[in-house]
Amino acid sequence: MKTPHKRALLTTIVACSLVFSGCLTLSPTVSADTNNSTVVEHISATEPWSGPGIRTKISLKSSDNGSNVTTITAIEEDGQTFQSTQVDAGQTTVILSLPAHQDAILVASNSVNSTTIEKLNVTTSGRKVV
Repeated sequence: MKTPHKRALLTTIVACSLVFSGCLTLSPTVSADTNNSTVVEHISATEPWSGPGIRTKISLKSSDNGSNVTTITAIEEDGQTFQSTQVDAGQTTVILSLPAHQDAILVASNSVNSTTIEKLNVTTSGRKVV
């Protein structure tokens, strides 16, 4: 089997698995009120479909708070950590998955001095394929 065929087969298997498990979301969206945020400039979904996690692009503000962030964590409605990622010095964009079809909290923190810089409420949605 050639590589393009392997990719197509793998994509088909993953898509079918997601559809039959009820975890496929088409046209996913992410919304958050970033007007008063001192850390997040903009947040948006990066893909036209998703599984249980919606891949998002988070643009960080070039502010004192934004530049002090070392970790961003997505917290589910039930309080469990969904995903966490490290932020390097000078990094202005972060890719992080958020739980699909629920409210979540983005926690921006500084792991060097163990402080929470900001918590931002986010909502994910889209067309759920059952």
